Amino acid sequence: MEKGTITILSSGVTLGIYVPALTINSQLQNKGFNTDVVVLESLFLKEKQNKIPEAKVQFHKNFKFALMGQKVTGNIFDSFDIPVLEATLTKWINEKRSHFLVFSGFWVPIIEQYLSAIDFKIEVDICHMDATESISWKGRDTSHSCYRHIWMFNWENRAVTSIIDIQGEPPLMFEKRNDRFIVHGGGWGIGTYKNVIPELTELGYGLDIIAYDNNDISDNKNKHRYFMIDPNWKAWEKDSHNYYIFPPLGEVNGNSQIQYKNNRQYSEVYNLIAQNKAIISKPGGATIIDSLSSATPIIFLDPFGEYENVNSKLWEYLGFGISYKNWKESNFSMAILDELHNNLLKIRPKLKNYLEEIYAA
Repeated sequence: MEKGTITILSSGVTLGIYVPALTINSQLQNKGFNTDVVVLESLFLKEKQNKIPEAKVQFHKNFKFALMGQKVTGNIFDSFDIPVLEATLTKWINEKRSHFLVFSGFWVPIIEQYLSAIDFKIEVDICHMDATESISWKGRDTSHSCYRHIWMFNWENRAVTSIIDIQGEPPLMFEKRNDRFIVHGGGWGIGTYKNVIPELTELGYGLDIIAYDNNDISDNKNKHRYFMIDPNWKAWEKDSHNYYIFPPLGEVNGNSQIQYKNNRQYSEVYNLIAQNKAIISKPGGATIIDSLSSATPIIFLDPFGEYENVNSKLWEYLGFGISYKNWKESNFSMAILDELHNNLLKIRPKLKNYLEEIYAA
């Protein structure tokens, strides 16, 4: 690894930061930068890694349990495989790594260890993927001069300042989109998204539903299509080419084997989002980013924690989204969604490219 490598520190527990981190990584590489992605959980003990899919199943089954689990963080150092962590720090020291993009606050104690072991200056860009501090950043001391906070959108300022242009293409106009909605519960399939499916089915809407296990798939599909992320995929494991990859996605077609696919540039789910009328989901950070890039309005469901609630408040304030309750009270108005889409189209030319915020070439 050459000197000048940009080290991208992410986490696989939440796709809300994993997917944007990988998207930024691919875009930096396309511009000729040397990058190295490290997923936090790749440094964990195997026994700790094995508990993550178990927690995912429980969180998917019980939203209240997921909300309670969000408040229990514990001492993260209990999870690390210390020799693996030490080898990572030694590699950074030997290569004099000096520029870091950090997407999770759980990396801060490791950055502190690195700072104590080096005698040169580093730059640590804290890349916020929500409109306010998320759980991982709560109580973290980022007062050291090496830290720089980068906000793409921020509730305190009631503003959006930059954009991750995921496909690099103009968004599809509202009238040319499929008369469908994408429905999902984020990377772990949590929240109240399944509750709205019967009502929307009765109204005759076609849905693209991200299922998380076979129990999510109805025998009576109506106009719906079901997609699944490969259940064997783990965000902290690299593929056979030694790359971290986007979640492999495949369409469910009866009893035939699902053909999972992914590309190196962005998540496959984005292709569905960019072609549909709206996203129906909890207001996670990656969903906000997808909405802005594709000019696809969000119909908000119950948030996963206060920081997601702030995301929805900002998007509603700016006219980019609407709560499911309010959309229902409008008699499921398509005109409102068209207006939200146009608001997103109008803001996009005014925004800076997020890469310019992260790294001035």
